[in-house]
Amino acid sequence: MRPIFLLFLFVSFISSSNSDLDSTSVEEVVVYGIRQGPDLWKVSNGENVLWIMGTLSPLPKKMKWHSELVEAKIEESQALILPPKVTADVGFFQGISLASSAIGIKKNPDKKELVDVLPKEIYKRWAMLKQKYLGESNKIEKSRPLFASNQLFSKAVEKNGLTYDTKVEKKLIKFAKKHDLQLVRPNIVVKLENAKSAIKDFKKSQLDDLECFVDTLDILEKDMENLRLRANAWAEGDVSGIHDLKLSSELNSCRSTIMNSRLAKEIGISDIQSKLSQLWLNEAIKALNQNQSTFAFLPIQYLLEDKYFLSKLEDQGFTIKVPK
Repeated sequence: MRPIFLLFLFVSFISSSNSDLDSTSVEEVVVYGIRQGPDLWKVSNGENVLWIMGTLSPLPKKMKWHSELVEAKIEESQALILPPKVTADVGFFQGISLASSAIGIKKNPDKKELVDVLPKEIYKRWAMLKQKYLGESNKIEKSRPLFASNQLFSKAVEKNGLTYDTKVEKKLIKFAKKHDLQLVRPNIVVKLENAKSAIKDFKKSQLDDLECFVDTLDILEKDMENLRLRANAWAEGDVSGIHDLKLSSELNSCRSTIMNSRLAKEIGISDIQSKLSQLWLNEAIKALNQNQSTFAFLPIQYLLEDKYFLSKLEDQGFTIKVPK
């Protein structure tokens, strides 16, 4: 099942070899130690309040997050609203069957390699970055551009002293359980009834993922410093710093690649993002009407750039207070 989820939940992500960064130079620009992160967004409905924490990944690998303010707000709350997610409704034997079908899903069809499917100049950029972050890895050359760029990006993040395994969300849930909060889990269950045939078709088809691939290379070539600085800004609680440190791309093209794929349409997730957003909003509105205090956390880009959730809550007549 893992390759299937990697495909349609990939939205969880996001130079020459002689200029490679060693671990010593990286450590000088990435913060470490205990950090409290940014202040909270406050949404008010009269006396009722919803506290929202903006999370970010990747973060500094050697940073430990702890915030007495956050734990205090969680302690006085009645519920913790988790970010919305998708789960699959599959039985044990169906899962085994789908996992078997998914073998090879990340590879290019017709045994082609990246050099065969990428424009010459794009492949040259890829080769330089691959040497820098992955070394002499030939196996990855068989991967589709979407998956190859994801693997390259993950390795680059690691080599730059950052990590996606931030443990912040786990700690928030731990706080909530410690203080006996209700855990609200907005969740959409997808029935994978036609997934097996859809996977087989997908393995034979081309994927329109060149834009995603190029956007990922752009970040690796131009924005690794900003990626580190954004991680540092989050650790130091500098919300305006995060907002000001723009990247060449937020990899929306990668999300579009997945959601517009034939596989996504056939298993019914092509429009899942809007449904997930509405599901979270419903829970937030319900909490603001029922609870004296509620805590939630969302990726910080949804609070700084997109602002979809905040604008929708404002439309309901709620008051928004933004951290500085």
